[in-house]
Amino acid sequence: MRLRLATCSATDLRAWTGLTGPQFQLLITRLWEVRPDGGWGRPWGLAYTDRVLLVVLAFHTNLTMLQSAALFGISDSAVHRVIIGFAPHLAALLGPPPADKRELWVVDGTLIPVHDKTRTAKSKNYRRSVNTQIVVRARDRRIVATGTAWPGNRNDIVAFRETVGKTLPAHPRLSGDGGSDRVRTPRRGPDGKIIKDAAYKRFRKRRAVAEHAIARLIDHQILRQCRRRDTGVDHAIAGVAALHNLKLDLVA
Repeated sequence: MRLRLATCSATDLRAWTGLTGPQFQLLITRLWEVRPDGGWGRPWGLAYTDRVLLVVLAFHTNLTMLQSAALFGISDSAVHRVIIGFAPHLAALLGPPPADKRELWVVDGTLIPVHDKTRTAKSKNYRRSVNTQIVVRARDRRIVATGTAWPGNRNDIVAFRETVGKTLPAHPRLSGDGGSDRVRTPRRGPDGKIIKDAAYKRFRKRRAVAEHAIARLIDHQILRQCRRRDTGVDHAIAGVAALHNLKLDLVA
């Protein structure tokens, strides 16, 4: 039996992709706007909607190319072409950061195990990982921006400064742990220790918002053991963030 969107029930669709029917239709609409099916290149063995299903399923379940090929009844090379063709456009759906400077943003880092050794380093999770900085809007846990994957043995301060810190517009209400002059951090006393006052309690609550948002991203198995290479790692991270935001846009 070949997997097709037309034969998926609402329960199966949510189990395979983490999206409801309306959310998946919204994703197809947005992808069509940035990447319509022009009919160029090799003839596809899958309809446009099924190709979107394949990419989202690959991100959510982290199936190998051979497993996805068997599931959809196509070759593994066709699966590869579909993923590398759609992943950059899915990542682009994350869009630019919002311009409202009254909103509170929280930045936090997370370690993602990646197979590509050219981009990773052994880190505190004892695996070859990358450090990715995630900027979250505190009000609704929407992902504002994701940083380029950086070797996992670098601390958050360096990773922020060298990745998302170079592209993120200046924002007066950016909170986090980093020691950058752009990030508001807890106050410290003369001995360098954090002053655990009422302001620190508010800071911890704000940081928890970012941690909860990152936990929702890691529900996608591709961020638990990413087999993408080179820029495919960044596309996977931004693509998962775009799917997270899409769920917030259409809560069902």
